[in-house]
Amino acid sequence: MRRFLTLLSLSLLVFSSETKAGNVDTFGIGAKATALGGAFSAYADGPSAVYYNPAGLTQIDKPTFSVGFEILNPDIKIHNYRAVDGDGNRVEPYNVSFSDTSSNLVVPFAGFATHLWQNLYFGIAAYVPYGLHVKWSDDPSKNPAVYNGFESYYVRGVVTPTLAVKLTDKLSAGFGISFGRSDADTQRRIYAPSIPALNGRVIEGNLHDDFNVSFNVGFLYRVYDNLSLGITYRSRTKTDFKGTVEVKDIDKVGASTSIDHPDQLQLGLKYRPNKRLTLTADVVWTNWSIINGYTVKFDRPLLGKTEEYFPRDWKDTRQLRLGIEYKWSDFLTLRGGYFYDPSPIPDHTFDMLWPDADKETYSVGAGLHFGRLTVDTVVQYVVAEYRREIGGESVNLNDSYPGVTGNPGRVETSADGHLWGYGITVSYRF
Repeated sequence: MRRFLTLLSLSLLVFSSETKAGNVDTFGIGAKATALGGAFSAYADGPSAVYYNPAGLTQIDKPTFSVGFEILNPDIKIHNYRAVDGDGNRVEPYNVSFSDTSSNLVVPFAGFATHLWQNLYFGIAAYVPYGLHVKWSDDPSKNPAVYNGFESYYVRGVVTPTLAVKLTDKLSAGFGISFGRSDADTQRRIYAPSIPALNGRVIEGNLHDDFNVSFNVGFLYRVYDNLSLGITYRSRTKTDFKGTVEVKDIDKVGASTSIDHPDQLQLGLKYRPNKRLTLTADVVWTNWSIINGYTVKFDRPLLGKTEEYFPRDWKDTRQLRLGIEYKWSDFLTLRGGYFYDPSPIPDHTFDMLWPDADKETYSVGAGLHFGRLTVDTVVQYVVAEYRREIGGESVNLNDSYPGVTGNPGRVETSADGHLWGYGITVSYRF
């Protein structure tokens, strides 16, 4: 067993460090929880409990291994993009619409959970709690927004060993430590029509934090046989990014910054009015306001600068998540979910690197039971609640089109979009 766990933890570390996620906050971890809209902190009955509520591991009656992924297909649209530079000149093409060119994204999950001894339980899982990868055309004749950004990549992958203890027949507690790696990459073109040798050059920042640590702690309380309450706290993650910033074919410098991952608090309940029907509801608070902005510092001057500041001014969010599960038969379980996800990004710092909006997420799924083997599936549909209108207030967009005197430009546009997700998780109970 000890050798098996060592090999598992090493394979999960490699697995998580090479993957990509879907958006700023992962849409779900494990197909079962995702199908329930992520309203899972009071349910948490498998290896995904490592994330949703570590205390849920005490519900494991046999060693269980789970592995799966979700494929995300985003479709983001920019409408009527109109940019004027700081000298009052139109940026061509003017008043154009275009869509992202992002490839399908993959959110993986793998985990193992088992009873250890008396009231002590163990789990370990690899997953991606935060991530984003967005691409747009890099051709300025088709996409005038390339001067703000045409590709953004940001991801944290973790491995989380976890212990849980059954304190009483009704109350359990769990604690896990997440060992992670974070990577970030952005690309944009330089807007400098008065300097032909520099105008249109690609500038790329490639940064990584090879090792960071956070923790998850949770409690599960069974009020009655058919009613449970769950609470989970996922801690803030301090980061120390290092890497390079390069103006293609001109210069490359060393660079560093810090973009901490926010802490979260998730509260939920699970209610079973009868043996077939289960209802879940959760509220998730995310401390996005820690991201006021970040400064990328250079180890020597690049284009006359020793650092570059990116304002963010993100706001805390509260998500409402709902789930329903119906056990149709011993073979088939049906699930559905919904959650509302307000964007943390205000209009005045909206840009092409973090194109987010208030979203609604609908999910359906099924669990198929083949004795010791269970296959859980999910289909998700995520849609912007409304078309987001930017009327010249975004400092991040405006600063991408400086005039000769350094005055910022002005950008007006609107954005909306949707995303389809398709996931599967296979679990085996030994």
